[in-house]
Amino acid sequence: MKLLMGEINTLNVLRETDIAYVLGDENTEVFLHKREATKELEAGESIDVFLYFDSERRVTATMQKPTVTKDIPAFLNVVDKNFHLGVFLDMGLNKDLLLSRDDLPPLKSEWPEKDDKLFVKIKVSKNQLSAKIVARYDIEQYLTPEKELEEGETVEVYNVFHADEGNVFFTLEGHYIFVYHKLMRNKYRLGEKTEVKIIKNKGDFRYNGTLIMQKELMIDEDAKRVLEYINKKGGVMDITDKSSAVEIQAVFNMSKSAFKRAVGNLYKQKIVSLAPGEVKLIKDIENSN
Repeated sequence: MKLLMGEINTLNVLRETDIAYVLGDENTEVFLHKREATKELEAGESIDVFLYFDSERRVTATMQKPTVTKDIPAFLNVVDKNFHLGVFLDMGLNKDLLLSRDDLPPLKSEWPEKDDKLFVKIKVSKNQLSAKIVARYDIEQYLTPEKELEEGETVEVYNVFHADEGNVFFTLEGHYIFVYHKLMRNKYRLGEKTEVKIIKNKGDFRYNGTLIMQKELMIDEDAKRVLEYINKKGGVMDITDKSSAVEIQAVFNMSKSAFKRAVGNLYKQKIVSLAPGEVKLIKDIENSN
């Protein structure tokens, strides 16, 4: 009998012991602990079980249905993180699924946090099941949204890939949304949830989106970002409208024009003063956030 690890198998009940049922045939035996059985079983009965490796790397069975298998991927919640091992995902069983550190971004700050979601399937290796991230272009093979998104609509999404020009986000239903870096104000972890505004429908459930508000509403948010930086610098910063666009982008992740609007907003509210080579805090608005 060939056992399919990380998948649902149909096996016969051979006998019952004090703590488990023994499944399989005359050549192969698999243990199903009674706590993993969803009902009482009889010898000769045929049942569907998921096969995995226990903590001692032994083949074991459960009648509980996992939310992901070797062939059927899904969005799984991150439940724990270990920088030496990777992140652990809730697969709907008593045993969590490990996504190895080798399959995570080099920067620890980009690793998923608890309750982030990753679209994965099961990878089977010797005596171990682990998670494998589904490539962004393959997700659409498994998820088909029921309806199109409307331009101007705001939707909940999860970050699945960081590209050279921007980030790829997906809804849980399978909408593919690309956001250019110039339309973002923050960096996003793998699996992090956020809300994206749809700005263009490209067809086939693919879209372009934005993570910043329209210009007149964004000024306050940009001003807060600049104010936070000034406070961190002790109330004075040497980045001004004379600084290069490259430096401004590196520090604030915004364009030079957005930076000038933000500083102008703080100046009009008499929060900062402007002098050659510096912007200085003159009003404490620590509660403005």
